[in-house]
Amino acid sequence: MKRSVRMVFCLLVLLVFSVSLCTSAGADSLVETILKTGTTQSFTSDPVPDEDIQAILQAGVSTVSAINQQPWYLVAITNQDLMKEIGSSGMGGGSGRPDSAPEGAGAPPEGFTPPKGGKPEGGEKPSAPSCFSGGAKASLGDSPLAIIVYKNTASKSPSPDYDCGLATQNMVIAASSLGYGVKIVSSPTMSLNGQNHDQICEKLGVDTGLQAVAVLLVGTPADPDAVSSASVREDLNAKSVIVH
Repeated sequence: MKRSVRMVFCLLVLLVFSVSLCTSAGADSLVETILKTGTTQSFTSDPVPDEDIQAILQAGVSTVSAINQQPWYLVAITNQDLMKEIGSSGMGGGSGRPDSAPEGAGAPPEGFTPPKGGKPEGGEKPSAPSCFSGGAKASLGDSPLAIIVYKNTASKSPSPDYDCGLATQNMVIAASSLGYGVKIVSSPTMSLNGQNHDQICEKLGVDTGLQAVAVLLVGTPADPDAVSSASVREDLNAKSVIVH
């Protein structure tokens, strides 16, 4: 009898120890995923399986929200023709072309002032910092999966945009943990919320009281060089403090 009790006790200790190790490993893995997640600018055409789409969406709707209003509504699109149709209905189209003017492409940041005389020494034209230069940048229609993040304008949430941003970030982490590349874009919302807003909502089967906040692009990165940070991150000490 005593031997059986000892055996059960040992098994319980082993179980608790194993769970502790798994929990610690899981936490380390999650932090690593967050720190390594960058912006994908080029995707392959490989489809994202439905089970992965469901997992990513579940991460989004599981987000905490102010007074539990859950002001988001998520629309996952895999139909490339539909993506291009939405993109071509106004500003914010895709195709990864510099002339499609995705976010920040080819335009200097607000407040950027060229040198006096319009040209620096040597006759070169002034240009914006390299992180604002043009180039092939993914937008709606350039990934096998796009998730439109809508907000419910009738929500009583004091911060619906913030809540929708949290839901978007949750989906970013979920998609990245599943091995996908991601990019958050807001330029397609000009089309989604533009003059064809009601027609697009009808086509997507969503209420016209919804307003698009952002679009999350998801897919397999075309190559390792397609993933990069949005910009150089400042040192932790320059952007945070710990107060004991």
